[in-house]
Order: sequence, then structure tokens, then C-alpha cells
Amino acid sequence: MSGKLYFKNDYDAILDALGDHPFYIFGTTFYAHIFYLYCEENNAAQNIKAFLVSDINRYDDTRKLKILHGIPVRDIKWLKETDQSGSVFLAAREKTIKNQLLSLFEENLEGNWYHTGDFVNTIMYYHYLSFPYRNITKRYMVSSNPCQEGMYLIYDGRYKNDYLYMVRVFRGVLPDKRIFEGQKSLDELRESQLGPYISFNKTDKKYESRRRCKIYLAKSHFDEEVTEEFDSPFTETIQVGADLTDVDISNLKDNTGDNVSKRNRDYCEMSAVYWAWKNDKESDYIGLCHYRRRFYADEDMIKGMMEEGYDAIYTLPQITDGGLREEFVERNYFLTPEMWELTGEAVGRLSPEYLESWQALPESFFLISYNMFIMRRDIFEEYCTWVFSILEEVDRHYLDRGIQCDNRYLGYIAELLNTVYVMKNKASLKKGYVKMKMLEKKA
Repeated sequence: MSGKLYFKNDYDAILDALGDHPFYIFGTTFYAHIFYLYCEENNAAQNIKAFLVSDINRYDDTRKLKILHGIPVRDIKWLKETDQSGSVFLAAREKTIKNQLLSLFEENLEGNWYHTGDFVNTIMYYHYLSFPYRNITKRYMVSSNPCQEGMYLIYDGRYKNDYLYMVRVFRGVLPDKRIFEGQKSLDELRESQLGPYISFNKTDKKYESRRRCKIYLAKSHFDEEVTEEFDSPFTETIQVGADLTDVDISNLKDNTGDNVSKRNRDYCEMSAVYWAWKNDKESDYIGLCHYRRRFYADEDMIKGMMEEGYDAIYTLPQITDGGLREEFVERNYFLTPEMWELTGEAVGRLSPEYLESWQALPESFFLISYNMFIMRRDIFEEYCTWVFSILEEVDRHYLDRGIQCDNRYLGYIAELLNTVYVMKNKASLKKGYVKMKMLEKKA
């Protein structure tokens, strides 16, 4: 091992160690983006020579990001082959770093390598420093959210509703004053964007229902083991991306019948939604959850929703500082600016009646997350017909434009379109929300 690995407590210590010398960021995901923004805010971004990945040809070369924030993305072997010099910051969770370090150093890479402690601990540390924000807690009840790491629950007593919120101070983003210090309450802001809804909670009331509900639990052979199971009613596991592997993890797979299983890397959990749309012709209500994210709902809650004629059930709305474009493009880089524009063009071309809602996303603060829902069949059919037409239109045009994208891009667009669908139909859609149960991964 020729390189040397150093642990530093925080980003300030990392930048002090790097000084005014050129360096690299290993990674192109969420963590790399956070560190880049921190460097930019501290006038160090000009020293970043490249983002590094372990294998740039892992997937189809034309579909992989080659430039991030105007900086080239390079294969890790490029450092050795071109005899480049400079330190490297490892932008990943500690567990990921440990799993990759041996293979990295087997390349006999020179130089100094830096990382902080586990990113989740770092995030939670900043969360601790940032709460209570007086302007928030004077107005709302705030508590840590046990269903998802790093999230808070903010409770607005006006209509007795909860909202998910991730504090962004660890990314240099303070709570949005338009949300927390404006004249309108959270409930008023949410109702303006998404319309009325009811928050479903457990009830002692018993329901009988002959309606058939199927909630597909999307699971991939890449998924890690969880520490517990959660007995969520009406669920059936479906293996997503089944056409991309010989590993068998479920009796039901998304590569049977009419399917887009081969495109799971782009569609993500939406390949399960597509399968249900095309192949489930029996269920009265159809839904989707994830192997770690489940609806925190019992059988009577779901039966009650069906018997009371609800069109759709979603997870709790998630508050996003700065608006949804900032969340997906500027802050997290889930989508490139060009991909955002291409999606807007597709909406305007295929369904102009939805364009106003799409164009309102930059000033909209609530996201209906994770592509999770339970919909009555007619609503499900209408939604899928609309959303997949947009996704297919985007997919047809992005390569011709030379637009960059990363894996899951169609899944991210679908998440936005799910929110757009509710915004457009907010007056007519009878909807409710339930909390989410987040299962922990095994260490």
C-alpha cells in the first residue's frame, strides 16, 4: 500500500489538510455533491481536478456521467496510468469506504487519502446543532423521525398534520424563510400546492371489505439485509431488474409478461409499477412500497381507505427548502439541468394541461416522495398511462440531444411527476397520507 489514509473529523479539517493544492473527489453521488458545494462555498472548488469512480465502464458508456459541475469524471485507474498527483477525498459512507479501500490500494495508488467519520453521524451531529431553530419550534412541534434516518417530523396543529423534513445545515442551507417564517402555515402552503387530504392513523374501527388490494414490494438482488421485518398487509414481493441477473430472490419477477425489466437501472422501482400496470388485471387497488420503506398502516386502515372511496394514499409530504428544482438539480444533482428542461418539454408536448403544474415546481416546497402510493384501479390506470408516456418521451430524446444522465434518472423524474399529478388534480383527487416505516440495514 503506497497511499496513506487519514481520518479527519469534519470538512474544515479536510480542507486545512488539503491546503491550496490540487485534489480529487472519489465518488459522484450525494456525498460527493455535498463536499463539492462545501468546497465551492469555501473557495476551494477550483482546486478539484476530477471526480473519480471505481469503474467508468461499469455500465453502458454513453449513459454515464462524464462531467459533474463542469469537472471531468475519471476512472480511478486514470490516476496511475497518467501519473497524476494530488490528494483524494473519499466521498462515501464509512462502510462503503471500508469495502472499497483494499481494491483501491491494490492499484498501488500514491498520495494522501482523506475521509471523515460515518456520514450519517456527521449529518446527525449537524442536526443536533441546528435544532431547535427558534423560528420553527416556536410555531411547530418538531421531533426526530424514527421512520427514517436524518429526517424530522414537523407537526402543524391547525389540521393536525405531520410533514417530513431534512435539515440542510450540514450542506450549508438554512431553513427556508418562505416556508417557516411566512404568513402562511405549513398546512396552508401544502393545501395551496397539493390540495386537501386526510392523514391516516391507526384506528380501533374494524372494516370489512371485498375489494382486492395488492401492494407490490420492490426488491432487488442488490438490496442489503434488514434488521427486522414489518408485517405490512396486502404486500407481495416483486423482484425488480430480474432480467439483469441470474440471482433469484422472489417468485414474482418484473421480467414476465409486458415489462421494462431490462431498463430497471433507469426506471428503478418504476419497473415494478410498469409490470403491475400491464399485468395485474385483478386488483381493485394497486400500490408500491420498497424493501426498506413500507406504509405504516395496518389492515383496517387500508380497508377503511378502500371502503370510504379514497382515490389514492401516499406517504407524508416532504418539505424541501428552496423548491423542487433546487432539490433535484442544484442541490442533489439527481437530474442535470438539461434533463429537467427536456422533461418540461415532454410534458408540454404530450399533456399541456399539466405544464402549468410542472412549471410551478421551482416554487413548490412539498414532494410526494419515493414513488410510493396505493391507488384505486381507475386512478392507477390513468396515472400510469400519463406518467409512462412522459418517461418514454424523455427516454426517446435525451441521447439525440447529447444530454448527460446517471442511473435512476427515469425514477427521479417519475417522483417529480407523481407530485405534478397530485398538483394538477388536487381539487378532484380524494387522497390521504400515512407515515412510513423505514427498516434498518444490518451492520
